[in-house]
Amino acid sequence: MSKFEPRMFIPGPTEVFPEILETLSRPVISHRGPEIQAITEEIFGGLKYLFQTQNECWFALSAATGLMEGSIRNLVRKKVLCTVCGAFSDRQAKVAEKCGKAVDTLEVEFGQHVTPDAVHRALEEGDYDVVTVVHSETSTGILNPIAEIAEIVRAQDDVLLVVDCVSSLAGAPVLVDEWGADVVFAGTQKCMALPPGLCLFTVSPRAMERAESIPNRGHYFDFLNYRKMAERNQSPATTSIPLVYALQAQLRRIREETLEQRWQRHETMATLARERLSPHFPLFPDPEHMTPTETVFLNSKGLDVEELLDRVRARGRIFGNGYGPLKGKTFRIGHMGDIQPHHLDEFLKIFEEELASLG
Repeated sequence: MSKFEPRMFIPGPTEVFPEILETLSRPVISHRGPEIQAITEEIFGGLKYLFQTQNECWFALSAATGLMEGSIRNLVRKKVLCTVCGAFSDRQAKVAEKCGKAVDTLEVEFGQHVTPDAVHRALEEGDYDVVTVVHSETSTGILNPIAEIAEIVRAQDDVLLVVDCVSSLAGAPVLVDEWGADVVFAGTQKCMALPPGLCLFTVSPRAMERAESIPNRGHYFDFLNYRKMAERNQSPATTSIPLVYALQAQLRRIREETLEQRWQRHETMATLARERLSPHFPLFPDPEHMTPTETVFLNSKGLDVEELLDRVRARGRIFGNGYGPLKGKTFRIGHMGDIQPHHLDEFLKIFEEELASLG
């Protein structure tokens, strides 16, 4: 790994290390020529490893929010059940409503996880054809039990599961084939440790069959068009060649580290952050269901979080305030991407010193 000293300990975007940044300066090539086709073919294979799937895998020039919309437009015929446990799962519900779909929400208290039993009860009571779940809810630090939820969903006739893995892909186990999930997506700016701008996603055969039956699934995220262009190792629209270079390089680095070691590194950093700071602040999410990619603490001391942020920033590091309605009530430490435990240790020393200076 690089000797680069990271500055950002927020839950995304994460630091992009110099060796990846260097790939962005390579000369731009045609987005339809043989060179990009070879790179794209390698990327598609790398994404299968990343998602742990044999399903079709693609990338789009988009934030992950684009796939929130794309999955709804490609898959929903009647009604969608959106599980809501934080700000980003709530966003998925709002996106579905703006697509003109019938939407029910299954809401749990922020800081708690979505239970399989609650999903089971909702599916028995409603006539749904899609369920959405956020794996790692970045606003609260919760990691939802996707394997158990997926088992419930698969037991229903003709119900598809869409999983947002924005802050878990490449930082926590994402096991698409083992789960049996139908659409799984993530951006590149969190555990992938790449610049923002690409969305990575995988689509099951069942989901592709559903998309074929949807007449108004849109254009930009039309799954059938992604399949058609992938047959030529291309993407449908003009993409960002520098970002594709960076994705190719980072997928190689992840294979070299191995997913298993990468997941373990994130667990190690999560343990470090929690052991160091939980004597000062209680954990906000349910301790039995915390994501390994960030830690969210409850501001039990009534601190001015912005003042603490400013003090830490003045020493060359930043962490995250609470998100949305949790701003000021919580704060978030991101430990994801390519940062190493010793980087996090240095940040925590600075944090603890500035916390002490506030008395």
